[in-house]
Formats: sequence, C-alpha cells, structure tokens
Amino acid sequence: MTNDLQKVKDLLKVRGCSDRTATNYISCLNRFKKYFEGKELKDLKEQDILDYLKVNCIDLDFSAATINVNRAAIKYYYLVNFNIDFNNTLLPSCKVNNRFPVLLSKQQVISIFNNESNLKHKLWIILAYGSGLRISEVASLKVSDILSKEHKIHVIGKGNKERYVPLPDFTLKLLRLYWIQNKDKITNDYLFPGMFSKTELTHINPFTIKQAFQKIKENNNLDNSITFHTLRHSFACEYLKSGGDIWELRSLLGHSSINTTMVYLHMAEDFSKVYSPLDEVSNG
Repeated sequence: MTNDLQKVKDLLKVRGCSDRTATNYISCLNRFKKYFEGKELKDLKEQDILDYLKVNCIDLDFSAATINVNRAAIKYYYLVNFNIDFNNTLLPSCKVNNRFPVLLSKQQVISIFNNESNLKHKLWIILAYGSGLRISEVASLKVSDILSKEHKIHVIGKGNKERYVPLPDFTLKLLRLYWIQNKDKITNDYLFPGMFSKTELTHINPFTIKQAFQKIKENNNLDNSITFHTLRHSFACEYLKSGGDIWELRSLLGHSSINTTMVYLHMAEDFSKVYSPLDEVSNG
C-alpha cells in the first residue's frame, strides 16, 4: 500500500472506524487514483471530482449511499494528504431516500431456519434475528463473548463501541451444540474462525456469511430486497411489538442517535384499532 493510502488507513483506525470502513475507503481510493493516473492529484478541483463520480458511479446507477461513500473517501484523502477541504456546496452529497427497511415476519424466519440444514448457518440467522446483531458482529463473535449464566452476549460494534444484547435460551442451546461439534476447530477464541492473516488466525469474513445468506434466499424464494441485515431490522420491530422500550432498543442495537432507532416505531405500529371515518361506512 502506498504511503498516502496507508496514512488514510492509519488515521481511520485512530478514529475508531471499523476495518470494513477502512477497506471500503481504500478500495474507493484505489479506483480513484487509477482513474487519474499520470495527473497531479493535488491540482484537482471539485468539478473534477464531480466528473469522476458521474462517470464511475452515477452513470453506472450506483446507489446514493455508494456514491456518498466514494465522495467521503475522496474528501478524507485530500484532507489527510493535502490539507484540502473540498467545498460541500461545490461537491454535494447525494440525497438518500429514507425508505422503510424490508421486514421478515416471525413465521418467515422460522420457515427459513427450519429449511436450513447447516448448523453454522442456522446460528448466523438466529444471532441476527434473536439478538439483533450486524453481519460484522456475528462474524467477529468470540467464545468469551457468550455469557451463558447472565443470558447475554458481549458485542463490539461500530467504532469499537461495546454493548450487551440478550441471549435467548434457544440460541444458547444451538451454541452449545455447535461447540460440541466444533470445539477442536475453534482457535484464538473466535466462534467462527476464518483464514490466517499474516501469522494469526482471524474470524470469518462477513462476505462469507453474505454469500451463504444469498444461497439461503434462493432456496427459500425470498425477494432480492431482503438481505442479512433484514434479520436485524425484523428483530427491532418484533422487540417493539412485544412492548419493548425505544430507548432500550437503541442501546441493544448500538445506535448513536435515537433518530436512527425511531424508524422502527413507525414500522411496529398496529393500526388495526385506529379509528378511521370509513369504519362507520363499513358498519353502516
């Protein structure tokens, strides 16, 4: 890795950003540098960056979120390496349409779970749906994070923020079964070990879980809009439907802002008992 990109990666780590964020930034910047190869990057202006984003992101129908990640990576690169802070008016971010996330019903999750024969895959599903974990949090779980006596899981989330989430009895039984079958394979305390990184065995790559869930979707004829993260969304809504507190949910999900959690309030509302003027028409 070149010195300028290493500097970006190191500072992201100091800021407490996740490895996934750093990887995404470096990937975006590698494409950016390759596109402008042979040109003096320091001399580029906001319009040059806009033209780049149009050709390499907008014209390719990338999502607004993906375009914004590329923009943020480039802005951070210039600030770190050249002390240049691009003007947000001249280099605006894309407006992201805040649509309600897709959900899975309890019956759908049970059906998906029952149709899956791989115990490890079953655990991934149930950890996301039963405890609200992100895909990266499932991948990096350690055996020491499973606090069976307290019925809770210790989680290190985005920005290395720590929290605890519930450990249902059903999940605990699956974990014990998984331990019996895989304890000889578990090293470095990782519940789901992956490949060697330099000289140390690390946890499974979240992309591996994503690929497995894609196959699960196909086997269950699920809509393409459903992702592994849908399980976490579904956990949040079921929690509120059962009478859970919005502030406690914020803590369980590891959200920095309550505004992020509030979306689930609207999705969990039951309108079956809400009065409508048409009720009188139907009763008349």
